[in-house]
Amino acid sequence: MSKHILRGLGAVLVATLVTLLASAPVLAADLRSGDTVTVASGDVVDDDLYVAAASIVIDGTVNGDLWAVGREVTVNGTVNGSLVAVAQTVDVNGQVGHAVRVAGETLSVRGNINGDLIAFGGGLNIASAAVIGGDLLLGVGNARIDGLIEGDVKGGGGEVTIAGGVQGDVELQVDNLTVAPMANIQGDLTYTSENEADIESGAQVGGATTHNVPEVEEAAEAATAVAIAGIVMGKVVAFLMILVIGIITVLIAPRRMVSMADSIRTRPLPSLGWGAVIVFATPIAAIVVCFTVIGIPVGLIALAVWGIAVYLSQIPVALLIGRLILRRLGDVESKGVLLGALALGLVILVVLRAIPFLGFWVGLATVLFGLGAVVVSETRLRAQG
Repeated sequence: MSKHILRGLGAVLVATLVTLLASAPVLAADLRSGDTVTVASGDVVDDDLYVAAASIVIDGTVNGDLWAVGREVTVNGTVNGSLVAVAQTVDVNGQVGHAVRVAGETLSVRGNINGDLIAFGGGLNIASAAVIGGDLLLGVGNARIDGLIEGDVKGGGGEVTIAGGVQGDVELQVDNLTVAPMANIQGDLTYTSENEADIESGAQVGGATTHNVPEVEEAAEAATAVAIAGIVMGKVVAFLMILVIGIITVLIAPRRMVSMADSIRTRPLPSLGWGAVIVFATPIAAIVVCFTVIGIPVGLIALAVWGIAVYLSQIPVALLIGRLILRRLGDVESKGVLLGALALGLVILVVLRAIPFLGFWVGLATVLFGLGAVVVSETRLRAQG
């Protein structure tokens, strides 16, 4: 299961990043944010739609691609392009014209997808009414497939149940596989598991059925791969979290974020100096305050706020890096370009921080300049009135 989970992680991450970076030159894209964003029934969006909100509901029509990040994403209407969604819960009940790439805790498909479905998360449910026009690539804890898959099914999972139709081959690495009586697999069924699949009476497999039992060495490799998958998943989740926060911040306060990024470029030494003061002096002061009984709550709160600030400091730095690279586009102040610059800058920071030895210094510089830019920027904005 672990190898396929890694593939699933990579596929979702690559698909997400490609979509993010592709957003940079799309100056006409429709950008929306808030607590709840809804495209009502009968409404039509003729551009690509990029949404960051707690709750996202699409009841109308999106004629371009839909890129959604939030707590809940529900598509009841029509998306004529592709769908990329990262949320705790993703429900695809309507029609999607091209591929769907989703990551979340609970994933559900009840509508029709004309392209491939790439799903990574805790659980996946494909209802009996659903039709996947391409392949299904999954990396999930549990999956139940009741609908029709017109292509192949590949990937891995813990508990996987196939109860619908698969017109291609099935190749899975699982803990437990169940092929229900109503299942109709027209191609080959190949699965790797320590347990024999439960192929119930009435289930149809048109091709050959092959059960591969992992060897001891493979089990050790699998354990290593699971550990790697955990690390990769943590990196992906951390990246998506800071990306979501950054997107919302840019959409809500673009002028302030641009000012912070410009402060690093135009006043690097003051930014660095203030950053050093905040990074090193704040925790010392908070600890000193904690030595007094009355000051314990204040000190703990200060440390918590300091930790959050350190985490968020990468946003203005990433925005600066991305804007410097995307200057060739001309208008680097539009929200579309700012979002693309943010995504590009965060990717570059992730890559640089992954380099041994250099990564530490990149991370330290990011925190120092990012925190200091907040002070310098706010001082400049107040002076300007």
